[in-house]
Amino acid sequence: MTILYYNSTQQIDFIRKFNIHHTTFTKHLNNGTYYLGKYLFLREPVLTAKVKDMSDLDLSLMLENDRIKFNKNKPLNSSSKPVILTDVKNLENTTVLPSLGKCVEYLQSKGLSASQVTLVKHINLGKAYNGYFCKFL
Repeated sequence: MTILYYNSTQQIDFIRKFNIHHTTFTKHLNNGTYYLGKYLFLREPVLTAKVKDMSDLDLSLMLENDRIKFNKNKPLNSSSKPVILTDVKNLENTTVLPSLGKCVEYLQSKGLSASQVTLVKHINLGKAYNGYFCKFL
Protein backbone atom coordinates (compact mmCIF):
# COMPACT_ATOMS: atom_id res chain seq x y z
CA MET A 1 0.00 0.00 0.00
CA THR A 2 2.87 2.34 -0.78
CA ILE A 3 2.06 3.29 -4.40
CA LEU A 4 -1.23 4.55 -5.80
CA TYR A 5 -1.42 3.59 -9.47
CA TYR A 6 -5.01 4.58 -10.14
CA ASN A 7 -8.07 5.83 -8.33
CA SER A 8 -11.71 6.17 -9.24
CA THR A 9 -15.02 6.42 -7.45
CA GLN A 10 -16.58 3.87 -9.81
CA GLN A 11 -15.84 0.17 -10.14
CA ILE A 12 -16.75 0.24 -13.81
CA ASP A 13 -13.62 2.30 -14.53
CA PHE A 14 -11.37 -0.53 -13.30
CA ILE A 15 -13.42 -3.13 -15.13
CA ARG A 16 -13.52 -1.37 -18.51
CA LYS A 17 -10.16 0.39 -18.61
CA PHE A 18 -8.04 -2.43 -17.22
CA ASN A 19 -9.94 -5.52 -18.36
CA ILE A 20 -10.59 -6.81 -14.84
CA HIS A 21 -13.61 -9.07 -14.60
CA HIS A 22 -16.42 -7.67 -12.44
CA THR A 23 -16.54 -10.76 -10.20
CA THR A 24 -12.77 -10.75 -9.74
CA PHE A 25 -12.68 -7.05 -8.90
CA THR A 26 -15.58 -7.33 -6.45
CA LYS A 27 -14.08 -10.40 -4.77
CA HIS A 28 -10.74 -8.69 -4.12
CA LEU A 29 -12.38 -5.43 -3.06
CA ASN A 30 -14.73 -7.13 -0.57
CA ASN A 31 -12.16 -9.60 0.80
CA GLY A 32 -9.23 -7.19 0.96
CA THR A 33 -7.07 -9.64 -1.01
CA TYR A 34 -4.40 -8.80 -3.56
CA TYR A 35 -5.25 -8.99 -7.25
CA LEU A 36 -2.44 -10.83 -9.07
CA GLY A 37 -0.70 -11.06 -5.71
CA LYS A 38 0.27 -7.40 -6.01
CA TYR A 39 -2.62 -4.91 -6.32
CA LEU A 40 -5.06 -3.98 -3.57
CA PHE A 41 -8.44 -2.40 -4.25
CA LEU A 42 -9.76 -0.21 -1.42
CA ARG A 43 -12.80 1.97 -0.83
CA GLU A 44 -10.84 4.46 1.28
CA PRO A 45 -7.63 6.23 0.25
CA VAL A 46 -4.30 5.42 1.85
CA LEU A 47 -2.96 8.89 2.63
CA THR A 48 0.65 7.73 2.90
CA ALA A 49 0.70 6.18 -0.59
CA LYS A 50 2.79 7.94 -3.24
CA VAL A 51 0.91 8.73 -6.44
CA LYS A 52 2.49 7.08 -9.48
CA ASP A 53 1.90 9.18 -12.58
CA MET A 54 1.15 6.58 -15.27
CA SER A 55 -1.07 6.73 -18.30
CA ASP A 56 -4.02 4.35 -18.41
CA LEU A 57 -2.35 2.60 -21.34
CA ASP A 58 0.91 2.06 -19.42
CA LEU A 59 -0.98 0.78 -16.39
CA SER A 60 -3.05 -1.51 -18.60
CA LEU A 61 0.13 -2.94 -20.17
CA MET A 62 1.70 -3.41 -16.73
CA LEU A 63 -1.39 -5.30 -15.53
CA GLU A 64 -1.37 -7.50 -18.63
CA ASN A 65 2.30 -8.40 -18.08
CA ASP A 66 1.58 -9.17 -14.42
CA ARG A 67 -1.36 -11.38 -15.45
CA ILE A 68 0.92 -13.39 -17.72
CA LYS A 69 3.54 -13.85 -14.99
CA PHE A 70 1.00 -14.59 -12.26
CA ASN A 71 -1.05 -17.04 -14.29
CA LYS A 72 2.03 -18.86 -15.57
CA ASN A 73 2.89 -19.81 -11.99
CA LYS A 74 -0.65 -20.45 -10.84
CA PRO A 75 -1.89 -24.04 -10.89
CA LEU A 76 -5.17 -23.87 -12.79
CA ASN A 77 -6.05 -27.54 -12.48
CA SER A 78 -4.56 -30.85 -11.43
CA SER A 79 -2.67 -31.11 -14.74
CA SER A 80 -0.62 -28.02 -13.90
CA LYS A 81 0.44 -29.17 -10.43
CA PRO A 82 3.95 -30.55 -9.84
CA VAL A 83 4.26 -34.33 -10.08
CA ILE A 84 6.68 -36.69 -8.36
CA LEU A 85 7.71 -39.91 -10.12
CA THR A 86 9.18 -42.75 -8.08
CA ASP A 87 10.81 -45.80 -9.65
CA VAL A 88 9.04 -48.97 -8.45
CA LYS A 89 12.31 -50.96 -8.41
CA ASN A 90 14.29 -48.25 -6.60
CA LEU A 91 12.10 -46.13 -4.30
CA GLU A 92 15.06 -43.82 -3.66
CA ASN A 93 15.04 -42.83 -7.34
CA THR A 94 12.52 -39.98 -7.60
CA THR A 95 12.03 -37.23 -10.14
CA VAL A 96 9.99 -34.07 -9.61
CA LEU A 97 8.35 -32.60 -12.71
CA PRO A 98 6.48 -29.27 -12.95
CA SER A 99 3.28 -30.69 -14.47
CA LEU A 100 1.45 -33.78 -15.62
CA GLY A 101 2.26 -32.88 -19.23
CA LYS A 102 6.00 -32.80 -18.43
CA CYS A 103 5.58 -36.15 -16.69
CA VAL A 104 4.08 -37.62 -19.88
CA GLU A 105 6.97 -36.15 -21.92
CA TYR A 106 9.49 -37.62 -19.46
CA LEU A 107 7.98 -41.11 -19.67
CA GLN A 108 7.76 -40.91 -23.45
CA SER A 109 11.43 -39.86 -23.63
CA LYS A 110 12.22 -43.15 -21.86
CA GLY A 111 10.37 -45.02 -24.63
CA LEU A 112 7.26 -45.67 -22.54
CA SER A 113 3.72 -45.04 -23.71
CA ALA A 114 1.97 -42.47 -21.55
CA SER A 115 -1.05 -40.20 -21.59
CA GLN A 116 -2.42 -37.69 -19.11
CA VAL A 117 -5.75 -39.49 -18.84
CA THR A 118 -4.12 -42.82 -17.99
CA LEU A 119 -1.69 -41.22 -15.54
CA VAL A 120 -4.51 -39.46 -13.67
CA LYS A 121 -6.38 -42.77 -13.36
CA HIS A 122 -3.28 -44.46 -11.92
CA ILE A 123 -2.63 -41.54 -9.56
CA ASN A 124 -6.20 -41.66 -8.28
CA LEU A 125 -6.00 -45.44 -7.77
CA GLY A 126 -2.50 -45.30 -6.25
CA LYS A 127 -1.25 -47.83 -8.79
CA ALA A 128 2.12 -47.93 -10.53
CA TYR A 129 2.26 -47.02 -14.21
CA ASN A 130 4.97 -48.44 -16.48
CA GLY A 131 7.26 -49.04 -13.50
CA TYR A 132 6.67 -45.70 -11.79
CA PHE A 133 4.52 -44.46 -8.95
CA CYS A 134 3.19 -41.05 -9.83
CA LYS A 135 1.53 -38.56 -7.47
CA PHE A 136 0.74 -34.87 -7.28
CA LEU A 137 2.73 -32.76 -4.85
